Amino acid sequence: MKTKITENILQDISNRLKGESPSSKGEKALVVLTGSTIGLDKRIKHIKELKNKGLQISLAFSFMAEQLIDTKEIINLLSPVNVYRESDIFRLKDITKDYSSIIAPNITMNTLSKVTLGMIDSCIPTLIWTFLYGGKKVVIDFSSVRYYLGEETNNKEISNILENHISTIKKMGAREIKEDNYLENFSIMLESNKIDLNKTNRINENKKVITERDILNLTQNQNLNLLNGTIITPLAKDRAREMNIQINFNKGG
Repeated sequence: MKTKITENILQDISNRLKGESPSSKGEKALVVLTGSTIGLDKRIKHIKELKNKGLQISLAFSFMAEQLIDTKEIINLLSPVNVYRESDIFRLKDITKDYSSIIAPNITMNTLSKVTLGMIDSCIPTLIWTFLYGGKKVVIDFSSVRYYLGEETNNKEISNILENHISTIKKMGAREIKEDNYLENFSIMLESNKIDLNKTNRINENKKVITERDILNLTQNQNLNLLNGTIITPLAKDRAREMNIQINFNKGG
């Protein structure tokens, strides 16, 4: 593991000497891992698939992650560019500058509630909060929260608490990723990264069909005014909801 980390550090130094920033070679994501082991092996395989598709991966482990999961095996499997740990909270500014997105494949209720309540007193909640605060992409798999101990709860109040926190963090800008759409979301992340370079922040009001790409071309929390009769695809509606974009219909020709 020490050899692998040393190789990553030397590669990073080499890139910098060549004038290449860590993110200059494409989309670079920070995968943040907490202490949940529920379905983790499958999710790490999905992350590996994303890496094989061209996504550059670095890892950040919470204190509990280092106690409960096999960090050495995950590092060996993913060969990350960099590895961050709890003490790296003091490098927050540099970390957030180097990555365009966060992927949280095994978020816990502890981390989720801290972010939604603004309790940023440890590394992973602080990283997620900071990325959301700066409008960067945050993609979260909520399975570890919904299937605590491997199954859903029958307690309605607990279920409501879980879903309220999930709803809140989505309103803050996080995007949900599910078991069957890791690769799909990876494609969306790459596409939205291209659009981010030249956002128009508006859609031609005479456009007859609004697609997901049109929505991704907007900024979060804005109003979208369309003519009556305009068609919005289901994916576009889902993305608008996730980005907290209010859609209004006006009378027109």
